[in-house]
Amino acid sequence: MYRRTDRQSSLFSAGHLLPEEKREAVAKSWAGPFREKILPLLLKHEDDFAVLFHADNGRPNKSVALVVGSLVLKEVRDLTDDEVIGSMDFDSRWWYAFDVEASEAHVCQKTLHNFRVALIKHQKARLIFRMLTDELIPALGIETSKQRLDSTHILSNIAKLTRLGVFTETLRVFLQALKKQDAALYGRVPARILMRHGPGAVDYGDARQDDRPRRIAVAARDTYRLVEFFKGDKAVEGMEEYVLLQRLLAERCEILPATESSKGDDDDRGEPPVPVRALNPEEVESDALQTPHDPEVTYSGHKGQGYEAQISETCQDKDTPQDKRNPVQLITEVKLTPSAKSDARQTIPMIEALEAAGHKPDTALADTTYSGAENAAKAAQHHVDLLAPCPAKGKPDPQKTYPAPAAHCPETKAEAAEWLKQQEASPDFKKKYALRSGIEGTNSEWKRGQGAGRLRVRGGQRVELAVHLKATALNLKRALNYWLTAPTISDPIPLPA
Repeated sequence: MYRRTDRQSSLFSAGHLLPEEKREAVAKSWAGPFREKILPLLLKHEDDFAVLFHADNGRPNKSVALVVGSLVLKEVRDLTDDEVIGSMDFDSRWWYAFDVEASEAHVCQKTLHNFRVALIKHQKARLIFRMLTDELIPALGIETSKQRLDSTHILSNIAKLTRLGVFTETLRVFLQALKKQDAALYGRVPARILMRHGPGAVDYGDARQDDRPRRIAVAARDTYRLVEFFKGDKAVEGMEEYVLLQRLLAERCEILPATESSKGDDDDRGEPPVPVRALNPEEVESDALQTPHDPEVTYSGHKGQGYEAQISETCQDKDTPQDKRNPVQLITEVKLTPSAKSDARQTIPMIEALEAAGHKPDTALADTTYSGAENAAKAAQHHVDLLAPCPAKGKPDPQKTYPAPAAHCPETKAEAAEWLKQQEASPDFKKKYALRSGIEGTNSEWKRGQGAGRLRVRGGQRVELAVHLKATALNLKRALNYWLTAPTISDPIPLPA
């Protein structure tokens, strides 16, 4: 049952009970600005999360401000749930930050887990990021008229499988699930298939390099045999693992017009022939199944298996007057996309998302993959100028002299193509475009500091939530460091450990 946090400060809270020296030290740590500036924002927006709880039934919820704040602080240092619980139980900075009594400073793992599940169930993965970011931008006086776009590769908590491994692991997962669901049906599976892929069998994917092509062919035929064996069985067809088996067959195999017999040294020799062959690597689409443990993972030729996180960040040049310069740069939008899809498809969706959030830039700096006449023209229709190098096929002719580009990009594709050439050929293009490189440092900071490069979760919805929480954490970390750093202090004060 939903209830708001009691905003009445207790006489027994850490702020009142800590010895004076410790209280002053805690107030000068990250906990001071968190309590002063972030906690009021969390309390202000608690009602935004009321939909996650039953209106008038069940046990009253844990303080939403405390849970949301804990989830974000967790990602500031890429902590585990157990480390968050330990910090809340024993670290007086956490007690002070949330203005709670030591006896009330506790959050259990189940509470954190259930809250994340509820965010996913109600499609609120973006809510925490959007809420805090939208508050931090005016609180810090952030200028959003100029922003830079980029993508970075995200790997969920999966093992990278070989081509053979995708087949053998998907088969093993299906047979294991079938055994758990219906032992009688599992008992009908041909014994030789169980010997190769069943639970407890020797890992069929652990093969020498020379043996892999032969085993891939066998695994492809076993996939076909199992899909056909259980076709029409409603109980099995409803299993997620069987659907993955069907997907594996459709995306990584070719159904032949006639059956093919096994070769003399194949492990399925003597078994009925089937009309299927495994596709060669160059024949497999990049969005084909990569692992049964995270079916939404796709493949990028130069980045490998995983997801892409699209990021937009504020930026300003060095010529901006000091009194008008952003105190920090913040991530204004983050979006999870498949690795198999080109960044070119994300230029306009990112601009539209920024526009919906009220942070649309006047100028968007991006690399070549986001460029092109069509994207530039569509961006112009949103009154955004795309500052990016021309694609390879649309580069300006070095032998030709181009006029200075118009102040803003035209809204037609043909004119936008010419405007991009004029822009790249202009003498000051390199200087103006140099700002874009700063986002590479943000990608590195986000992946190393907040652990965004290799997540502890898998599955599209969980990955999306984790990505948004980590982006929120990066913004929070930068804001706290700014509030903590006086003009005479050169090094930022350490954040939560």
